[in-house]
Amino acid sequence: MDTPKQYLPPLFILIIFLTTTSSHAGHESNILVTNDPPSTKSVFPTGKITVEITNDLGNQLTLLYHCRSKDDDLGNRTLQPGESWSFSFKRQFFGRTLFYCDFRWPRFPNKLYWFDIYKDHRDSSGDNWCEKCVWKIRQTGPCRFNDETKHFDICYSWNSFLS
Repeated sequence: MDTPKQYLPPLFILIIFLTTTSSHAGHESNILVTNDPPSTKSVFPTGKITVEITNDLGNQLTLLYHCRSKDDDLGNRTLQPGESWSFSFKRQFFGRTLFYCDFRWPRFPNKLYWFDIYKDHRDSSGDNWCEKCVWKIRQTGPCRFNDETKHFDICYSWNSFLS
């Protein structure tokens, strides 16, 4: 069935609108989270994604971090041991949403670590997709909450800087 030509311009404008405005993030101030999340998935995904970051460095280390995407800069922030912070956004229409963060802690102030904290093809499909992506930031790398095991056991190494 062909779409009548009269509907093509409004349809095109709607698609452009959805792809340019839907990935902008909102963020919340530091939020202390004391319990592990009961679930990071809903039965009916809403399209809104929340990323939560918790300082789990240990040794009473403060976490300094800066998160951003192509369109949003969430600024420089600080988390004390055990504190959490989160931000929310809507995925881009064509599945290209990417937020990345760099991390450092005072014991090694000149050492910078970074990680793709939300990567559309990793976090929006497959067995380990998440609608609320809850991360613990550890010295060895970030670990995400696993709905199956109810532990933070989806762990990754830090991204490397290529010259």
